[in-house]
Amino acid sequence: MIGLAGPGRWPVFTLTLVLYNLVTSALCMLIGLVTTSNAVSNAAGSLMVLFSLLFAGYLQSPAKIPDGWKWMSHLSPSAHAYNALLTNELAGIEQLSITTVIGDDKETAGPFTGRTILSCFHLGDHSPGYYNTVLATGLCVLIAAIYLTQHVFLKERR
Repeated sequence: MIGLAGPGRWPVFTLTLVLYNLVTSALCMLIGLVTTSNAVSNAAGSLMVLFSLLFAGYLQSPAKIPDGWKWMSHLSPSAHAYNALLTNELAGIEQLSITTVIGDDKETAGPFTGRTILSCFHLGDHSPGYYNTVLATGLCVLIAAIYLTQHVFLKERR
């Protein structure tokens, strides 16, 4: 968070990071419950995080993801957290100029709005509250799945 849109964005930033960490931890916990060994659960959890980051929009614009793989972008907690953080930071900006300095030459482009930059990269279609609601809903679903998995698969031996 670099503070482009001014103060007052910190609570949404913190909430987004906490929700993302909880969702990712719950997903890894669920993977650990359904696998047979620690090695398999570590490998599967690492692959889940890597695929989540792959379809988040960091490396490639969501518009360029092939149609058959777009569903992965919608299921990725990283994509929702990334969109929430970018929208929180850029949506309120009205006058943003981009300046490039090479040697003694200085070029300035703009001014741009934050929404223009978000739409250029096909990000931030909704408000940060929407993305955080999706993360919170995913967390509730994962906690319920963890509870049901423990109830069905884990039997106490006395």
